[in-house]
Amino acid sequence: MNRNKIGVGILVLATLLVGMVLIPAVSAQKESSNVTYSLGMISEKQAEEVASYSIKEISGSVPNFEDWGDATVKQSTAYYDLDGKRSAYSFNVIENKQQAGYIFISATKDNYPVLEFSKGKIPNEIPEFTTRSKSLAQERANKIRLESNEKEELTIGKMKPLYLGPTFYYAEYALIDTEGKAKEKVIVDLPFSTIVDFNKSNVSIPVNEEDCLFNNTYLQQQQEMRTQSSNTKWTVLEKEIANSSSYSTSSSSKTISGVPKYGWLCGCSPTASGMVLGYWASHGYSYLITGPDLIRELATAMGTEWPGNGATWPWAIDNGIETVCNNHGYNNFDASNDIYVSWSEVKTEVNADKPFVLSMLNGGTGNGYTQPYGDHSVTCVGYYDGSSDYVYIHDTWDTSNKHYLTFGSWTGAMATWVRP
Repeated sequence: MNRNKIGVGILVLATLLVGMVLIPAVSAQKESSNVTYSLGMISEKQAEEVASYSIKEISGSVPNFEDWGDATVKQSTAYYDLDGKRSAYSFNVIENKQQAGYIFISATKDNYPVLEFSKGKIPNEIPEFTTRSKSLAQERANKIRLESNEKEELTIGKMKPLYLGPTFYYAEYALIDTEGKAKEKVIVDLPFSTIVDFNKSNVSIPVNEEDCLFNNTYLQQQQEMRTQSSNTKWTVLEKEIANSSSYSTSSSSKTISGVPKYGWLCGCSPTASGMVLGYWASHGYSYLITGPDLIRELATAMGTEWPGNGATWPWAIDNGIETVCNNHGYNNFDASNDIYVSWSEVKTEVNADKPFVLSMLNGGTGNGYTQPYGDHSVTCVGYYDGSSDYVYIHDTWDTSNKHYLTFGSWTGAMATWVRP
């Protein structure tokens, strides 16, 4: 994959420092036998209350989770960040004495209360994942011994589960020598069964950092916005839990109807943009073409590498949309790229029935998938605003269903607003 011009429509030119790549990961207090929680920290008991409350909210608001209405939760795992501080708690959702899914709750108020939820099993409870991760750690230990010509084998310590943001699950192992000292730490990506090194960056540094789309200043600003929004969410949620004898919620949601679901063609950026213009073609702008012909025209207008890998320079998305609209006699369309997309802007746009393109850097996993979106462009068609925030999307992968994704489960994101 070309890392400078990604085939999914995102240009990545900044060096992503460890602390910024892991934007959802936050500092929390170390585990001990007698944990004392400071201001902003969430205890296991508090997290369980939030999980119990939130699954009822989810069952009444999110499609396909109606069966969680009478479910209960059972704590599974406490997770940590790279500094060994608590980052999250996971809970199994139990319905009719059977596991119906899971939910993750933040261990700190610097993150949204509900980090993610899904049906299925928690990754560190899937035997093939954990077995493979330990095997990789052992392979690394054997390699170290051979390279250093040591006679004594290194032993593998107990797995420490790491959670570095929605859908980013890792297993950390200490490699211990015969004196009981940790010689090295090995971190394995659980779903992908690969050893990762967070001290290295595989992203090139540009000659002129002013040309960076997602530079370090931008990433820091995004983290500050998330922290402020998360603190607000916790305040509202705690009041709801404390003041209601029965379940109630201030959540709201909306979906824009009539947005087509196109499958990936020529590249995700022209495909996602095609769904936006396909919507407007049936809402008063009938001279616009639809379907594959529209996507191909957008790919040409955006300079997408097609035939090829479908790469699109991100700042070409808005101009490409306007060019196609002009080609069909509509010079009133205003398309603009915005790398500082906020939650309030998402709601404003959806409430005005204006779908838009969302291009993500290191995007998380949409519901129903095990593979994260990564660097990908999708069409935003709605939102859910509750104890956590979700965008409803048509993702170019599925031509039958919309999917939801936690707002902010990406390192960076750009919205392309399309306003006639």
